[in-house]
This record gives sequence, structure tokens and C-alpha cells, in this order.
Amino acid sequence: MKVEPKVALFQDNWSYLKAELAWLDRVLMRAMAKHRQSDREVSRVARSAADKATSHWWQGFINLDPAKGGSQVSNDLNMQTNAQVYGHPLGRYGDRIAASIEHGIVLNAPTLCQQLGLGKFERDLIILCLAPEISRRYEKLYAFLNGDDDNCRQPTVDLALRLFCRSDLEWRASRNTLQPKAPLLKNKILEIHESNTTARSLLSKSLQLSGKFVTYLLSDDIPLSAVLPKPRKRRSP
Repeated sequence: MKVEPKVALFQDNWSYLKAELAWLDRVLMRAMAKHRQSDREVSRVARSAADKATSHWWQGFINLDPAKGGSQVSNDLNMQTNAQVYGHPLGRYGDRIAASIEHGIVLNAPTLCQQLGLGKFERDLIILCLAPEISRRYEKLYAFLNGDDDNCRQPTVDLALRLFCRSDLEWRASRNTLQPKAPLLKNKILEIHESNTTARSLLSKSLQLSGKFVTYLLSDDIPLSAVLPKPRKRRSP
């Protein structure tokens, strides 16, 4: 007698990616709501073009709405906006992923993350960077949320940290995953590009998945071993 799985399985890699994009849509829509709320508050308080141009600086010092606690409202919304907390080692869909893999269903992003021991921020970052390769509407969303004059259509480091970090400790730990020797860059999965402006900080740089890993993540039949860099052979003395 065939035993039915206790959790719903992903039919294939594509159905898994659609579930991840649905999650990302919720995160981005909440971030946009927060962005619009901030714009309304700035427009209500600002008295000149200079006030609007420097709003990112003075918003941190001025309580815009004493009746509602001003910045506290933004903080509460920020807590809802950022990535959900999930304890499963395979991520927010951990039980479904594990059950699907047990039934022989290949899910490329979870396989990659499990193989390299990637953490929560790195897993979410892969989905954030993969989304524009599936639909160009994400480019418009990122351009809006980046809030930069150069109209950057890829997620920036700053945007990723704002979306997925809920505390200073998470922010610092997540930033370290973007160092050259960290798994995403060491294995040439992620590319970091300079901004089109004069800004040279890490926060201003844009993030993009390398072409071969985009192909791998969207495919059904490419093994992970075919895209990961081969380990270098040590020369004998």
C-alpha cells in the first residue's frame, strides 16, 4: 500500500520557484508600502527641495508623527516587511522541500544551499537575484525600492540588507556573506557590480547571479557538479 506524504510535495523545480516568488512578492509589496508611507511623511514635513533631498538623514532624528510614535510605526512595519523567521535548515518551505527530495524531486536552489551550507540570508539573496531572470517586473520594483538616481534595476547590497535583516547583528553577519572568500562569491555564484554613480561603497553596488547558475537554478536536468568550480589541484613540492 502506497503511503501518502504528510505534506504537499512540490511537483517539480518550477513549482518550487513559483512558491519562492510568491513569498518574495509579499516581502516586496510590504517594503513598497513602507516606502510610500515614508514619502508621505516627508512630503508633509519638508519645507523645501533641500529638506526632501536630505530626508534620509533627518528622518533618523525627527519624530514625524508624535501621536503615533513616528519612527516606531516604521519600525513596526519594518518588522513585518523583513524576511520571515524560519528554523528549518532547508528554509521557509523546509518540510515540503525535504519531502519532495525524499520522493526524488530535484529542487536546484535547495540542493545548492544544502551543498554549500548557505544560511538564511544567502538563500533569500539567491531568490532576490533570480527573480528578474524570471520576470522583468522585478526590475521595476527594485529600481523603485533602491531609491537611487541611477535607476538601478538590479537589487543592491543595501536593498538586500534592508529587506532581510531584522537587527544590527543580522545586518553585520549578512554583510560578511558578501566578502570575496564567502561561498556565494568564492564559487562564482554571485557577481557584485559597481554602481553607475560615483558611489563606491559596498552598499551601493548591485547584485547579479552568474549566467551559468541562473541556467542551473531554472533547469531540470543540470547537475550541481557541472556548475560548481572544480577544486584546484595542489602542486607537489
